[in-house]
Amino acid sequence: MTDVLTTRWTDGAPPLGDALVVVAPHPDDEVIAAAGLMSWCTSVGVPVRVVAVTDGEMSHARSLRITPDEVRVRRIAERAAALLVLGLAPAVDRLCVPDGQIGRHERRLADAIAELAPAGATVVAPWRHDRHPDHEATGRAAAVAARRTGATLWEVPIWAKVARTVAPGPGRRHSQLVLEPAMVGLKARSVGCFGSQLTAVGPDPLDGPVVHPHELAAMLDGHEAVLWR
Repeated sequence: MTDVLTTRWTDGAPPLGDALVVVAPHPDDEVIAAAGLMSWCTSVGVPVRVVAVTDGEMSHARSLRITPDEVRVRRIAERAAALLVLGLAPAVDRLCVPDGQIGRHERRLADAIAELAPAGATVVAPWRHDRHPDHEATGRAAAVAARRTGATLWEVPIWAKVARTVAPGPGRRHSQLVLEPAMVGLKARSVGCFGSQLTAVGPDPLDGPVVHPHELAAMLDGHEAVLWR
């Protein structure tokens, strides 16, 4: 896959540890936020694992067309298909935290991340100001875990890219991995595996989609941003 990757970083590459641990609040977050990062790390010999915080089972909680259990099964399969498109086979650790309730389980999540990402690892997690409660809770837990173990923390914006509110803040740096056109296309095909989030499961407005075309376009802008110290 190295022929479709770039190692060009804007404002310098952030420090990379000896393993990459991508903490995803829901299935699709790991690919939307870090498909290029995971592929780049794999290409330079850094092992990758994914910490799947929830199974995303409540994305259609009010729909009469699909149950949370059906959503769970579908989204787990979508993640596997998306990683296959990318040619990646990371270890995936499912924590089964209730979707929509990560904020109630931050201490448990921090403990789990600390166990899976010891000193020397780089933790990738949503930015703590990502404009989604599950994302922000995940970011806070990852920050606690990284401080505890000495792991490096990379915070990645997802929904904040849609809102155009990405700002590093005092004492922080903002780097971006620039994706080559071939990688942009590969990432788009990978994200396309998450049909449950991109297309409606039925005719009612409560049936979705969860991510609308203009939101997806903002997320897939050809760059993967990293906020770090």
